[in-house]
Amino acid sequence: MLGSIKYNLSNLLNFKGRDARQTFWFYVLFLFIIQYAAGMLISMPMMGGMMRGAFSAAQQGASETELQARMMAQMAGYMRTSMTLSAVVSVIAGLLLLAAFMRRLHDSNRPGWIALIALALSFASKALIWSKMDEIIGAMSRMSEADPAGILGFQSKFVGASLMGWAALLIVIVFGVWPSTPSANRYGAAPVRF
Repeated sequence: MLGSIKYNLSNLLNFKGRDARQTFWFYVLFLFIIQYAAGMLISMPMMGGMMRGAFSAAQQGASETELQARMMAQMAGYMRTSMTLSAVVSVIAGLLLLAAFMRRLHDSNRPGWIALIALALSFASKALIWSKMDEIIGAMSRMSEADPAGILGFQSKFVGASLMGWAALLIVIVFGVWPSTPSANRYGAAPVRF
């Protein structure tokens, strides 16, 4: 596994050649773990601040409705920072994956431009959600648990952006598990497996 990670990190700008499935998926696992850890590091301080505010409000005798309203308002305040940092981490992970995915496509005798489709879908998804950030934050500060239809209606505005993100992930999964060409192909000799 460490050999796969080391190989991919040392070939970040190498879009030629081939990567075996094992090499590719160990690297994807590594990127997933790094992205998950970064997400936790981003959200923990924000959640701590939100919980501190909730405990303070509860100690002051706030009603359940007031407590929920305060928590939603605090969450809306953290949303811009959280979305910005999450988008940055996601873009970095996508760029780190690009060359490895192109080499994986080459291993199954597929053109590397398919990786650009996945990257474009992922970036478009993030851009659409980013463009609605003020609307999301405003809605978060007004939402309450008492209005589930309003929450669902608001979420339905982002179905297209979410589907683009899932489509990008599906492209990576489908072509990432595609069987390798057993011998040399137009992209080079069979890859080394780590």
